[in-house]
Amino acid sequence: MGDYYEEPKTPRDIPHLLIPEKRKILHWNDPHELRVNNWIEPWDWASTLDVGLINVPSSKTSIFANGAYAAPNAIKDSWAINTTYTPDYDVDMASLRVREIGDVAIPVLDLREGIEHIEESLRGIFEQPETFLPVVIGGDHAITAPAVRAYCRANPDKQVGLIHFDAHNDVRVLDHGPTNGTPIRGILTSGVRVSGRNLVQVGIHGFMNASYYKRWVEGKGGTIMTAREIRRQGIEETIHRAIEIAGRDTDAIYVTVDIDVLELGYAPGTAAATADGIHPTDLFEALFILGQEPRVAAIDFVELDPYRDVAEITTRTFNSAMLTFLAGYFLRKNDGWRGYDNTPIAEW
Repeated sequence: MGDYYEEPKTPRDIPHLLIPEKRKILHWNDPHELRVNNWIEPWDWASTLDVGLINVPSSKTSIFANGAYAAPNAIKDSWAINTTYTPDYDVDMASLRVREIGDVAIPVLDLREGIEHIEESLRGIFEQPETFLPVVIGGDHAITAPAVRAYCRANPDKQVGLIHFDAHNDVRVLDHGPTNGTPIRGILTSGVRVSGRNLVQVGIHGFMNASYYKRWVEGKGGTIMTAREIRRQGIEETIHRAIEIAGRDTDAIYVTVDIDVLELGYAPGTAAATADGIHPTDLFEALFILGQEPRVAAIDFVELDPYRDVAEITTRTFNSAMLTFLAGYFLRKNDGWRGYDNTPIAEW
């Protein structure tokens, strides 16, 4: 997967962190159209950054075997079609300093050790003196419990709310150890400062859950907003309510996005999507709003399986979700400035 960081590349000791395995440069270039391949660069551990991408290529903890470990590299390949500008939201993010921090090393044989490595590495990153928004790219959903614990332990004075996009409640019992079906239970039972009353599960749907686990979430004080509720009341009302609940008496909000929250036709490249899911545009609208929310302090995107994908449908949707969140964050960072001079250009 590559060599460990060594001086002088890394002036800090981050456990289990590797240099990014892959960077794909796009040689074709239009001077007025910055491609995401060329926009996102590895961090040099010296310059200022606004957003730090951390790759966690782990999926052996999946209940059903999948190839989500390959997602971080797959999304880099698909960045070739993406630019920094979105006409839908009229934002050009070219000046946002998005840097790739590295890949977390995952042991081959010991899955529990892998979970520990993720938490140790992410905690080391979250404790860095630079101020930046961490964006964690999985991997399966088992990475979220150590990621949230790492954030909470790096910020012990903060009460943290949790907004969770998913088809599933992800609070299965831990009889088989931590899996991609247990991250929310793994957070709420770990002793970190995340209360069930600040948990909002958005988009839960399909014949893939248990009434027992619904009652377990609600017994912890959590709020479940199903995909059907979203279709009936609209995504803007849903997400503003989610922010209000997750932000009630909290200092920060962590967001986790499982791509199987989507309807199957838009997410064939994931293990458990069904026709009952939400539409991608609803997910994008929600993430654009969340990107602008000052209390959103970290986010992860998980469960993309490039080996199941068809014609990059899920991979491109995954990218659009991440970039739309960053477009909202750009507005937050720049007090509403959309990234360009709106004066019409006359060319002859």
